[in-house]
Formats: sequence, C-alpha cells, structure tokens
Amino acid sequence: MKRSLRRHIEAAINQTWNPRRFDRRGRVTVVLSFPESAFPDAPQWSPGPDFTATAGEYAWLRDNGDGTSTAVVSGVGPKELPGADGGEWTEPEVWTATAPSDSLFIDSGAMWDKPHRITWLLDEPGATITRDPYEGHPSAAVHAYWDNFHEQWGFVPGRMHRGESPFADRRRFAALHTEPDFGSLPDEVQLLEAAVTLMRSFDAKARVYAYDPERGTTRDPMRTVSDYTLTSVVRALSRRTSR
Repeated sequence: MKRSLRRHIEAAINQTWNPRRFDRRGRVTVVLSFPESAFPDAPQWSPGPDFTATAGEYAWLRDNGDGTSTAVVSGVGPKELPGADGGEWTEPEVWTATAPSDSLFIDSGAMWDKPHRITWLLDEPGATITRDPYEGHPSAAVHAYWDNFHEQWGFVPGRMHRGESPFADRRRFAALHTEPDFGSLPDEVQLLEAAVTLMRSFDAKARVYAYDPERGTTRDPMRTVSDYTLTSVVRALSRRTSR
C-alpha cells in the first residue's frame, strides 16, 4: 500500500513540477475516503431524512416543494440581537426557519458557505423562525465529538455531496494537500506518512490528484487550492507519537 501510494504521489508531482519556473506547480492532493464503519462512536443527528447537509454537521436545507425551503443551523452564535427569550443574546442557539426559496439568504448560497447568516431571515417578511437552546441539543454532542477528534487527529472528515465523486460519493473524506518546496507546508514525504497512517487507522482508501494548470488547482473534486489540513494532521500525529 505505502509503496504504491508513494509512486502515485511522485508521478502526480512530476506531471507539472519544474523548479526552473516561477510557478513551479507540482502540487498534489491525496483524498482519503472513509467507510461509515471508520467512526463507530460518532453520534449523528439531522433534522430529518429529507434534509441535505450543506455545511458539515452544522447546517441543513430542505426544499419543501411549495416555493419555500426550510433551513436548520446549529450553534448560531450570539449577535447584537435579542435572544430567543427576548433578553440579551448570550448563548448559541439552533435556528429552524422556513422562508421563500428565493429569499436572499437561501438563494444566495449562504447555507453552503456562511450558514450563521440565517439571522438575515429576521428581515424576511415571509419567514417563520424557531430558536432553541444549543446547550443540550443533540447536535451539540455531535460537535463535541468532532472537536475532540480534531484535537486528536488534526482533521474532521467532510462529507461528499451526492454525485461529486464516484470514488467517495456520500462518504466521509479528508483532502491532504502539499506543494514541493513550499516552506509553510509539509513535504511529500510527510504527506505519504500522514496518508498511510490515516489509511491504516481508519480503513481509508486513497486517490491521488495532480495539479491542473488550466484549473489553477489540483484535479480533486474539492478543487483544493491551498489547504492546511495536512499541516494540522502532521502536528497531531507528532503529538500522538511523542506521548
């Protein structure tokens, strides 16, 4: 496994690597795909089977089929607004809102990028909003688990959206990215070691993506440009081995 992955990483780098060019390229991304059995202790929660997760374990969206959509965002932090009880807003909340699908918040794609902007719907006349305490909510247990996981392993696996990649369709994944001789990133040797460690620890499969000059990024479905997940993973693995 390790020998094969090394060959693929080196081949991907060599496709575009040229140290004599100003833009030396040679970037490479290893995408790890994890089976559902990889994290057996991970708690799960979603608003319902018809909802699509849009931002990891924090936001979900459902098209109601009647011109409205329902958005759920967990862990909405306090803002300069009244709390759910009308007093000062001091603790995070879980927001559930139904609004016209063409409302600014939903139609702008914020649910996929900045779901905390769900508070914009307070200015949407047609919106119905429910605000619940975050503390004690099932989603809070999910976040606590993955926060602890990140502390131990340096990453939190994402979730592929349907159809993005047959290799990892709907599976959890991590993208580890590096560039040859780029000082602030681990090198390809550390990329190999980190990827192999995670593959062995979580029964993951790996796929290697080379740099595409036309796209200006590697060819992975996430279009990784500059990502420090590998740096975080390397640091976490170093802490684990030094204990």
